[in-house]
Amino acid sequence: MLADSAQVAAGRLYVLGGAFDGINAAAFPAAVRQIMVVLVAEVGPSDRNRDLALSIRLLDEDGTPLEVESRATLRVGAPPTLPAGASSLVPLVVPFFGVRFAQPGGYVFIVEHEEEELGRIAFRVRQAP
Repeated sequence: MLADSAQVAAGRLYVLGGAFDGINAAAFPAAVRQIMVVLVAEVGPSDRNRDLALSIRLLDEDGTPLEVESRATLRVGAPPTLPAGASSLVPLVVPFFGVRFAQPGGYVFIVEHEEEELGRIAFRVRQAP
């Protein structure tokens, strides 16, 4: 989901102004001061205690990549209270600052792990009335 603000504290996810799919801009090109990509990853037993590459890219509605991307490596262990074979839920917040949109239209953040698409967060940027 997209959010105006979000954070993870003590394994809990706190979101302000979340779950929107539209951004209004006064003029174009438009700049958004801050936008947060908020995810909850389910990490299975076979993916624990190893490096997990994660990338998030922004594309326009034609599939053209914009120069907005975040790459990270995630490592998740197993808490002692987790039953054997159970998955872990891991909340993640990825901030993007100063994102520029050349024109109104559709955009999408694509979340990938090892070049496999895990999800999409689609939204529209439109001229404010």
